[in-house]
Amino acid sequence: MASISRQTTSVFFLLLIAASLPACTGTPGGGLFVHRSEASGFLHRTRRANSFLEELRQGNLERECYEEKCSYEEAREIIPQSQQLVSPVISVRCGYSLPSANAVLFAVFRRTSGGHTQRWTCAYRLPVRTALPAPVTSTPTPANVPPVSTAPTVTKVGATPVQTPSCWSWWLRKMFCFPAFAVRSTSTRCRHRNGGCEHFCRQVTDRSRVCFCAPGYVLDRDNSTCLAQDPVACGRPLVNFAPRVVNGQICPKGHCPWQAALYEHGRFSCGAIVLSDAWLLTAAHCVWRKPSAIFHVDVGKHDLKTTEKSEQRRRVLNITIHPDYNYSTTDSDLALLKLQRPVKLSRYVVPICLPARNSTFSWTLSSMRRATVSGWGRLVEAGPTARFLQRLELPRVPLQECRLHTQLNITKNMFCAGHRKGGQDACEGDSGGPLVVRYRKTWFLTGVVSWGKGCAKENMYGVYAKVINFLDWIESVMATG
Repeated sequence: MASISRQTTSVFFLLLIAASLPACTGTPGGGLFVHRSEASGFLHRTRRANSFLEELRQGNLERECYEEKCSYEEAREIIPQSQQLVSPVISVRCGYSLPSANAVLFAVFRRTSGGHTQRWTCAYRLPVRTALPAPVTSTPTPANVPPVSTAPTVTKVGATPVQTPSCWSWWLRKMFCFPAFAVRSTSTRCRHRNGGCEHFCRQVTDRSRVCFCAPGYVLDRDNSTCLAQDPVACGRPLVNFAPRVVNGQICPKGHCPWQAALYEHGRFSCGAIVLSDAWLLTAAHCVWRKPSAIFHVDVGKHDLKTTEKSEQRRRVLNITIHPDYNYSTTDSDLALLKLQRPVKLSRYVVPICLPARNSTFSWTLSSMRRATVSGWGRLVEAGPTARFLQRLELPRVPLQECRLHTQLNITKNMFCAGHRKGGQDACEGDSGGPLVVRYRKTWFLTGVVSWGKGCAKENMYGVYAKVINFLDWIESVMATG
């Protein structure tokens, strides 16, 4: 009986298979494939996101950070390339996100569903002191819905409040991870890190800005980087700059290529600054009430006692002293020198860049604490001038502090630099020389050595003409002269 039953069962299944053959062979009895809407009724399968050619698909939060292992690389696929992850979330795995160190917890909310929303403030390092809001306790408080991202106020000391860039809120209900801070690679505010611009930033509206470059440069495709177009572009020495004239260091050849030497009746008298192949800038008191015929300049010079192959000598054709120059107070202590023949720009003769008039770059430069002065001035008070070109890095001194300690008449057209305890300073013979600041890869002129009481004395800083206040005059004279 058992044998007959097994045989009968086998025959039954063979007949059943034979009856279904038309559908499997594509004969008119049926089709091999069905429409996907019907197929989903037979079998429901969750599609894996991390599949073949997944990287060619548009970034998706759930795919990148839920199905895949959460990482900086995966989060980067969500954020457009026009943005930069300044302080990404440090994640061991999704749902366990640790904010970076420059953030302050602002609030935490717990959803009834068990999810959490955390709100953080962005504690960016601004050029001025900031006071962040007091952090709210991290103890979760009930909330029905996640709050929206906000930009907590950061108050600048002594100024009106400003808004930080918006911080991201993220929701951990599905254990998503998301960059805590995703801000545009260039800030929309020029006074925040110069708007991300390499040279100059102009504020168009509260939410937009444009970058532009010094003459001889063009803006790169990223709309923030400046590319040199001239073979010898301003502010860019053609030699590698070494790190950092009382207690100063010798400036190696080609490292201070905008420095020039001004001679009166064949004797060295002052420093000067190369602005172009035909124009130099110096201190007005160096040429006050003197004819141009008695002056000549040497550019590309390093050693005052020898004639070098790198140097070029030119006679001074015209002298233009600032109309507001006051010999008694030394206010507006600037003069422009036009050369009889242009000099050849080279490895040892490079013009210095001037700040832009219609930008906030002057604010950016003034916020930088240290600058470099150069010259052949006396190494000690009443001592001989230096033989080799010297340079020295000095801290900039706030105007009120300078007035308080020196008891000198420091006008709005001047600023101070140096050490309160003395020991390092510009000195006689450095007058007319440059005080320059390096911003990113380019050097800019901020001051011209003007005067001081003694050399490197305690509580006596060096005083410099504030170039930013005279940009209109400089550009006008150079354009019409």
